[in-house]
Amino acid sequence: MAEVPALRRSIAILRHLAASNRPISAGALVRALEIPRSSAYELLTVLEELGLVVRTESGYVLGAGVHELGSSYLRTNPLQRLAQPIVRQLADDTSATAQLAVIRGWETVYLLKEQSLKSVAVITATGVRMPSYLTATGRAILANLPKPEVLAMFQSESGFVTRTGQGPTTVKALNAILAQDRRAGWAIEHGEVTPGISTIAAPVYDVLSRPIAAIGLSLAGDALSEETDTEPLVDKVLTAAAEVTAKLR
Repeated sequence: MAEVPALRRSIAILRHLAASNRPISAGALVRALEIPRSSAYELLTVLEELGLVVRTESGYVLGAGVHELGSSYLRTNPLQRLAQPIVRQLADDTSATAQLAVIRGWETVYLLKEQSLKSVAVITATGVRMPSYLTATGRAILANLPKPEVLAMFQSESGFVTRTGQGPTTVKALNAILAQDRRAGWAIEHGEVTPGISTIAAPVYDVLSRPIAAIGLSLAGDALSEETDTEPLVDKVLTAAAEVTAKLR
């Protein structure tokens, strides 16, 4: 295998920034990635010129150029192409909003969003990122990943963010939710992303039985309340996820 140290180090920097929800200083990158200080600064300068990173007062974050590359990938992603008609049908069958999402770093990234004419407005547009621990789609994936992998994903987070004042605020609290989701085979969140909106989600697996995505269904909060029979909707989401899984195998 050809060795191109500068390229490997640049990609390592981008991946490390993608895994954090806050700016990272050049010094922290040097220590975490064991890159010579002079090389790190040279690479960061080039990445900044290309728009792949942005320098802030407290460190570096990913730049808009990364989003452009990601958007191009999403347009040709076979997962997105195979799932689109299934997600569309789920939205039509339930008069709700259906999504396909993946996890990148610690965030949920939405690849598809399909709405029926009667569906409620939600903010999960294609390309939108949300903390994975707040979203049902993110939890559906996390619940089926190896526990050490989930721990590594969040061990550097000193405090979880919330959007509506709800949701887990520690790894311990998240693990308790994931254990429940793992037993159920699907995940649910009530108003943790958008007030008054609840979402149920089920994982999509690849040929190696690894959860690589999730299909979610968002409805007005009372449609998924404890007093409502949610089993028919859960079955539809599980069926949609199983159909996408079958297409990937």
